Amino acid sequence: MTHPYTKYENTEMWKRIERLITELVDNHDIEEKTKREYIVGYICKDLLEAEKVKHTMKE
Repeated sequence: MTHPYTKYENTEMWKRIERLITELVDNHDIEEKTKREYIVGYICKDLLEAEKVKHTMKE
């Protein structure tokens, strides 16, 4: 099934965030109520947008 974050899949950022979420779930630190790809994709999107804002503030 497709989701709105497919462009971030297969990136190092996606892999790293997914690994971290897996660790948190496995340690029972968090419980997922949303599909994993939506969680990871949302975080990727927000981090990239924050990076863009950071760069524009330097100019």
